Amino acid sequence: MADRVASATLELLSARGYAGLRIDDIARAAGVAKTTVYRRWPSLASLAVDAIASRIGERSYSPTDDPAADLRALCEDLVAPLSRGGSSWLSVALGLHQHDDEALRAEYRRRIINPPRLMLRNALERLDAAGRLSPAATSEAWADYIIGAAVYRIAILREPISADDVSSALDGIIVPAAPAPPGGPRPS
Repeated sequence: MADRVASATLELLSARGYAGLRIDDIARAAGVAKTTVYRRWPSLASLAVDAIASRIGERSYSPTDDPAADLRALCEDLVAPLSRGGSSWLSVALGLHQHDDEALRAEYRRRIINPPRLMLRNALERLDAAGRLSPAATSEAWADYIIGAAVYRIAILREPISADDVSSALDGIIVPAAPAPPGGPRPS
């Protein structure tokens, strides 16, 4: 039932925008009672954001001992649902963020924007602590640049981003590791 409601919500958001979204229409399109929708979602804003979140899927980050590899893997994981979904639902998501409804924008930011941005900042801060982050910008600025570039490429240019694209872009951010001394580490 939740998948049907999320799909119907996304279709209607694409067709009408948030201003034209109505619970009655969502319930009808999903084949459920309006009361069923209200029981699960306390507001239209929470339903719209939940529909976007359902398309993105679960996002998590488990750091390893290699902050550069972690950043690459995290960026690939964060870009994958954007590329899979094409520009249509991403455009809908961007429309939600620009809407005048403050509750909608706050919910959107809390659930959609802040989690990956925080994961990205943490990965970049670990890379910086290891001395491997380009000093051209701060961790926070790099996070915004990475997110902005991905959104621009997918939503504006309507071009997918491959794992190779992600890796190439990160080559300019990640400072190569210093080579190990010849013969390996010296005993203390």
